[in-house]
Amino acid sequence: MEQHNPTANTRQRQTRKKNRGHGCLGFGITFSLLAIAIIAVLLFTTDILNGPKYKVLSLIYQRRYTAEVEAAAKEFDVDESLIYAVIRTESGFDQNAESHAGAVGLMQLMPDTFTWLQEHKDGQVIYTDDALYIPEINIRYGTYYLSYLTDLYGDVPTALAAYNGGTANVDNWLKDPDYSTDGKTLTEIPYAETGNYVKKVAHAQDRYQKIYNIR
Repeated sequence: MEQHNPTANTRQRQTRKKNRGHGCLGFGITFSLLAIAIIAVLLFTTDILNGPKYKVLSLIYQRRYTAEVEAAAKEFDVDESLIYAVIRTESGFDQNAESHAGAVGLMQLMPDTFTWLQEHKDGQVIYTDDALYIPEINIRYGTYYLSYLTDLYGDVPTALAAYNGGTANVDNWLKDPDYSTDGKTLTEIPYAETGNYVKKVAHAQDRYQKIYNIR
């Protein structure tokens, strides 16, 4: 009959714990080395359109729903790079995204804005709010809204500020000499969230232009 040896069992459990600890440590080291390698590629490779830097950046700055984006860009004369940048910043390409404020879909349109856009563009409301989850419709009307705001303000950064912060706020800021010196463009944005949003979209648009050689 085999004897039960509690000391031996304890040693075995301790050995297994040590082995698990070394496994976690090894994973941490591997992950750190991988992160360092990626950073090195991004910092020291100058050619974006070729090699490993392109592969890394194309994973970070993805292009999805390309047919829908190309169609909307052509219809409303909006740069594809701007559309991709807004989608990436707004929803991370999640067509089912919903914000705490109630914005929906890829380009995070508010339902009441969606209704207004339909009335303004089509003369009537064609779609229900549920259509905002459909990529083609969300991208089309989101791009139309970008086009409308750009035409309204004549300046993409100001249009982006309105897209995020609302036209009423932007109109007030343009009237305030603390935020606009010419009444047409914003020199400063008092809302930190909106200011950061404009910077994020501008940076993402620059990345899309350089990575994919698109306008």
